[in-house]
Amino acid sequence: MRLYPKMILIIACTFFAVMIVLLFSFEFTIMNTFSSLEEKYLERDLLRAEHTFNEEIHRLEQIATDWAEWDTTYDFVKTRDPQFISSNLALSTFQSLKITSFILQDLNGTVIVGRSLSDMNDHLTGVSPDLVRTICQMNLSPYEKHSGLFEWNNSAWFFAQNPILTTHRHGPSRGTITMLNRLDQNKISGISNQLLQNVTVRILTPEERMTGSAVTGSQVTGDTLVMTRILTDIRGSPLLLLQVQTVRDLYESGLLTRDYLFFSLLLLVLCFMGVAITLLNLIVIAPLAELNAELAQVGRSGLLSGRIKTERDDEIGDLCRSINHMLDQIEQAEEQRHATEQRLSRLIALAEEGICLVGPDIRIWFANPKLASIFGRTPNELNGMSLFDLLQGESISADDLLGDQSVHRELHTRKKDGTELYVRVVSAPYPLDTGQEGHLCVISDITTFKDNEKALLLSNKKLGLLGSMTRHDIVNQLTTIRGMLGLVHRKTTDEVILNLVEAAEEAADRVNKHIEFSKEYQKAGMQAPVWQNLRTCWSLAYAMTKKKGLTFTYEGGEYEIFADQLLQKVFYNLIDNSLKHGKNVFYITIHTRIQDTDLIIIYEDDGEGIPDTMKERIFERGVGSGTGWGLFFAREVLSLTGITISEQGTFGIGARFLITVPEGGYRPVQTPVGDQD
Repeated sequence: MRLYPKMILIIACTFFAVMIVLLFSFEFTIMNTFSSLEEKYLERDLLRAEHTFNEEIHRLEQIATDWAEWDTTYDFVKTRDPQFISSNLALSTFQSLKITSFILQDLNGTVIVGRSLSDMNDHLTGVSPDLVRTICQMNLSPYEKHSGLFEWNNSAWFFAQNPILTTHRHGPSRGTITMLNRLDQNKISGISNQLLQNVTVRILTPEERMTGSAVTGSQVTGDTLVMTRILTDIRGSPLLLLQVQTVRDLYESGLLTRDYLFFSLLLLVLCFMGVAITLLNLIVIAPLAELNAELAQVGRSGLLSGRIKTERDDEIGDLCRSINHMLDQIEQAEEQRHATEQRLSRLIALAEEGICLVGPDIRIWFANPKLASIFGRTPNELNGMSLFDLLQGESISADDLLGDQSVHRELHTRKKDGTELYVRVVSAPYPLDTGQEGHLCVISDITTFKDNEKALLLSNKKLGLLGSMTRHDIVNQLTTIRGMLGLVHRKTTDEVILNLVEAAEEAADRVNKHIEFSKEYQKAGMQAPVWQNLRTCWSLAYAMTKKKGLTFTYEGGEYEIFADQLLQKVFYNLIDNSLKHGKNVFYITIHTRIQDTDLIIIYEDDGEGIPDTMKERIFERGVGSGTGWGLFFAREVLSLTGITISEQGTFGIGARFLITVPEGGYRPVQTPVGDQD
């Protein structure tokens, strides 16, 4: 799909999504608002209806109070004057007071006077005994005021009862006056007309009273909203279900408003989309199409020197200038790449090492002339040849030679004519132009080196054998000479001869020590260095001294040292040097510390120490009062693995040798060795 249709689709989808979100947001907000308003208004009408009921009860309370707190009524209870009944309890009284029944009782509950309106409201009748009995069953105190609702004869009645007192509310009470008014349909219709709402009232069924299953609150039924509430009787028990019902005019108006807004937004979005698409086409799409055509022309020409017009002074113009700058950089990079490829091709062709590129199929993709000459082949023969067919002298897997990391291997193979050949192979991963992973291999001919190495090993073996035989013969002859000198020493008493014999014996001893040193020195470097426990080497060294009265301590860390296997002999030579030249040495100790990245081993004694002028010379061969080779031997053995030794003690206080082990030549002991004294 082209950019222009994509832009139209994106804009359309975006605006439709925005419109839908706005519509749903508006509908959710407005509809909830309208619903809340309707519920609020209906709840207000429900409260007004309930208030109408309370007002009716209050009106009856007021009428009952007026009649009960009247001296005439107070006297009538005592005198029972018929004139009171004919003068006050006429039909007009009931009609004007809007009451249904009037009951006057004494304190025992006996009805003195009882009058009720007929169903047609055109004459008076007596009060039903069942009604009186129902009122008496309420067990209301005759000395207190009571009012509320109660049920009788499947109807709800407004009820107010007052004790009979004087006008000044003096007593004692002589009975009660009860005013009743029936809650009939006319009363309910009057409330509905007053509230302009459909108000209904019904008596709760016994089951609803017992289980409380009557539904209260607000309910929506179609286009009608209904709200109900339970009214209680004079004893606080549920009696009536008051219901107010209204048509959802406000909600319907909200729906019409929503539809109007939806179509308005739809029309607005369509207009805005048309304007936006037109502007995008003029400002963005058309210039980008022109830019695309110019880029396509540059691509078809294949000339990186081609450039794009940059007359515009806006973001499109900036993009054109950036593209031209990118083309400049690509052109320069291409020229540099060609120059680099030419230099590399010349270097590879003139290299003294064999170089080849191995593909993922382990076949040689490219080989320089030197590699072909090493194996006695031509470059064309090597191209496409498996690398392992070329290195056929030893069995080696592809993972061992062509791994994810750089690999160095020495292999034994053969040339094309069968001549033995030793090569060193260095292999490293190399990305190919195809996007796959290849390997670059550098192969060197080390046949001459291997031959020289074999010859050198043979020569060393012969020299070692010759040295061993020579030392054995010299030691035998020295033994004979020392035996002869001993015989001469016992046979003569001439002082001159004895002095000469002693000088000859001393010379023989020195020759024997030189022979012993040459034997030890020959071992240096003959065996490969190994990791050695520092504490163990020190313990074995001072155990060889067999010197009593000395205190040897090791206060260093638990380390292993990568050194020649004569490390123990080095410590022994240091101890022997302290005993011979320290004069009255009683204490020798070893400390360690980390300085920068090096391990410092500190050897200290409490002897005489070494003069400042001799601190460097003591490590030279032949310097000293003994053989002069002890400390020279120590420095030589340590230097085989890059370890250095120096003397930094104070003359007159004691010797202090610092042995410095470089980083990588030491490591902590995994399982510390216990102190050995």
